[in-house]
This record gives sequence, C-alpha cells and structure tokens, in this order.
Amino acid sequence: MSTDDIERATLPAYGMPVRSLANGETDADGYLRGNPADMAWNLLRVSGQLDTARLAEAVERVTLATDVLHLRLRTTDAGPCLERQEPVPLKLEVVDVPAVASDGRLSPEAAAFLAPVFFDKPDLRSDPVGRVCLLRATDPADEGEQLLAFSFDHSVIDGWALGLLIRAVAGSYRSGDYSVRGRGFEAFLRDLPAHRVREESLARWRGLLEPHPLPGPAMRLPGGEPRWPEPFVADGTFDGALPARLATDVATVATRTGLSRAEVLFAVTALAASLWADGPQPLLSLRHGHTKPEDVLIIGPLVEPCVLLPPGPAPLGVGEWITAHCHTNQQLPPTYGMSIREVAPLAPRNVGVNVLPPARPIALGPSAKATTATRDFLAPLWAGERSAGPSTAAVWINYYMDRPGVVEATLTYDTRVLPEPEPLLDAVLAVAAAAAEEPDLPVTALHTRLRGE
Repeated sequence: MSTDDIERATLPAYGMPVRSLANGETDADGYLRGNPADMAWNLLRVSGQLDTARLAEAVERVTLATDVLHLRLRTTDAGPCLERQEPVPLKLEVVDVPAVASDGRLSPEAAAFLAPVFFDKPDLRSDPVGRVCLLRATDPADEGEQLLAFSFDHSVIDGWALGLLIRAVAGSYRSGDYSVRGRGFEAFLRDLPAHRVREESLARWRGLLEPHPLPGPAMRLPGGEPRWPEPFVADGTFDGALPARLATDVATVATRTGLSRAEVLFAVTALAASLWADGPQPLLSLRHGHTKPEDVLIIGPLVEPCVLLPPGPAPLGVGEWITAHCHTNQQLPPTYGMSIREVAPLAPRNVGVNVLPPARPIALGPSAKATTATRDFLAPLWAGERSAGPSTAAVWINYYMDRPGVVEATLTYDTRVLPEPEPLLDAVLAVAAAAAEEPDLPVTALHTRLRGE
C-alpha cells in the first residue's frame, strides 16, 4: 500500500467491512445503503449534573475528528473501498420523557424512543451514520438521572471502538480540550505490515483449521440432534445471570493459573460443549484487530471472526485441559483486521462464544458519572418475542461481566440442536467447579459424572 493510495479520496477496505458490502444492500453507484449487521450501541446511566451545551460541543468535536465516521463503503471496478464524504459532525439529540426509569428498569417511554435508535438501520447514503441522544426526565420525582445513548452503523464502528469514542467524548467534556488524540484510520493503514506479511499470517489459518472441518464433532444434547448440513436457525433465547458460584470458580482458576477470567471462561465453555459432543469443539469467536490503546479513531469493525481451537493432544485432567486450551489460543496468528474467510471457511460451527469485559464507569466531571446500563435495566427494549433467523452457530453464547461477582449470559440457539439451555449451562458450571476444586479430575470422569453414565 503506497502513500499515494492513502492520500487519494478512496482508501482500501477489507475484513468485516468488505463482508458488509458483499452481504448488504447497495445502490446503483455501488454504495452500501443497508448493512445486515446489527448496530453497535451502548446506553449510559448518568448521575449528577450535566452541562448539556458542553456535552453537545464534545459530541460534535469528537465525531467531526473521527475520520472513519466520514467514510462510506463502496464497491468499484477496482474492488471494495472506503470513500471520503464531506465531514459532518453528529448533533446531540436532547429528548424529554416523563421518566427515564420505572421500577428499576428502563421506562416504557424511554424504551419506545430508544428501540428504533438501537435497532433500526440507517440508510447510509442519506442518514447520519450514527446517533447520540440524551434522555432527560420531566418528572421532578425522577431524582435527576439522565440516559446517554450512542448508536452507530456497524460498518464504521464496532463495540471496542465505540467504547473508545465514548471515552473520547467524556474526556473532551471533562477537560474542555476538544482535540481528539489517537491515530486515524489513515495512520493505521500506514502502520500495517507489508501486504505479504499480512497474507502469510492469514494463510497460516488454513493449516490450523484443516483438522477441524465444519461444523465440528456432532453435538448430542438431551432431546436434540445434529442438524448439519441444514442451516442453523436461532429460534430460542436465554437471558439472565448464572449462579454466583460460576464467577467465583472462574476467578479461582484465573488466580491459580495466571490466566485472565475471559480466557478461563472461553476454555470452560469449550470443554463443556465437548462433553456433550462426539469430540472437542472448535468454537466460533471474535478477535479484536486493534492493537494499541491510542487507536481511538480507528475504523470499526476491526473485530474479526476466528475459531478457538481445541487443545491437542487432549489433556487428561480438567485443569490441564483449561490451561492447554488457553495456551493453544494465545498463539493464534494475528489478523490485522483482515478476514480469515479470505483463506478458510469459519462457519457454521456448533458453538459460538464471546466474552464482553466489564464496562468501567466513566467520569464526566467532579459530580457526574456514567455507568453502562445492565441487561436487566435494558430488558424493556426486548419486550415481546424475538424473531427467529439464520445463525452462524447452533448455539451462540455471549457472556457479560459488568457486575462484580456475577456472570450474565445471553444465548441464542437452534432448538432442534439444543431444545433447552440447561444441560449446556449446567455443563459450564460443572466444568468451572471441577477446574476450581478438582483440577486433577480426569476429563473422562467429568464426562461420566455429567451424563450420569
């Protein structure tokens, strides 16, 4: 990639943005208009006094300085690209509702306003790429809490980058310094290794995935049956906090091994899935393409799908299995934001898993603090049944660790493979308990114990 390429009106696109372009709705000029991916969003509960005008200025300055918000995906004869648009800042939308919360959850009025903000996709040719909204209560009994909502199309921002952008807004609001620090997308491109190096790194995935054909060893959960090669359909859901002992056991294993809690939870889930299958499960997951903390302005999504590989040869003890799984997946090749799908198929898989780290409170000033809303608080957003749709995994698990000592989970699953979530979740709890209390327990013994054989 030459400097001349970067300085032109278009920049190269790759990775998940390219897939958005391939799978989304484009117009006659090749521009992406409708992205099939869900919006990247977050809702903050703000306590303390806010200077609305100061916040509005921070939102405008930061969004104006974030170059990727002014790029649009387009397919051309030369391939997918990102084309510069005239930079336009986002305006803070200030909305008054009777109350922002009701009975410890999002109020019906606030939920009715926010649902389209978070779930409706913009027309990327005519609509802003995102929205930032401040919801205030008109009822004096509301005690002054406000809600700050951020929502962006996934073609320009992923969850990791959204968190950095929110912190940039908070920093600008707090300091009054509206110069946003961090590398822009163009600088990120300049810092990438040579194309040959990136291609060689991706190509290593072909050899790693060859022993793990799609979708992995058949899952045989109680009452279910393997559906491959039929497409997986996400027609079942589970949302809730898992028993407190899971968080305790995961923390115990992390302390003893020096691994992170996320690494332990990934490995625990991999072993739990394998115990209900014909063999060790390769798990579909996500990896972040960001590598430096100053990547505040880098395009999202640089998050790329990957496969968490089973350890091999399979260790005998539960504790050894957990450690071996982590070490195997610590050594995966970097993706540099590119898509492994360029060289090897990733999905569908039997199980997909992602671990979302705790969202730390954000200081807006001496007396104002913002905290990410919990899943329980947000529950009114999902009132009613969720529609079934195609899925890249028979079971997709998202773990959340926003509350100290608690692991929450969201599962979407194909009820033909997993009629009820309890057997799989019980296996996760059993593996974590064994890893914490009986690390030398043979995996075969845990398998027998779990299945009652």
